[in-house]
Amino acid sequence: IFWLLLADCLLLGWIGCQPVEVPFVTIGQIPSVFFFLFFAITPIPGRVGRGIPKYYTDETHRTRSVS
Repeated sequence: IFWLLLADCLLLGWIGCQPVEVPFVTIGQIPSVFFFLFFAITPIPGRVGRGIPKYYTDETHRTRSVS
């Protein structure tokens, strides 16, 4: 994901140096959407992943063998 963000930033930097003409405007709008979506979606996996370690460390979920 880091490399996609880096490529997106490089593309936006390059497109910012181009004149405001038909193909460059469209090329600039698409990476801009991806750039802002990246920062909007990034916190979601962190929130989802919070409960996972608790499941593996909680003793009530483990089956106990009878010896």
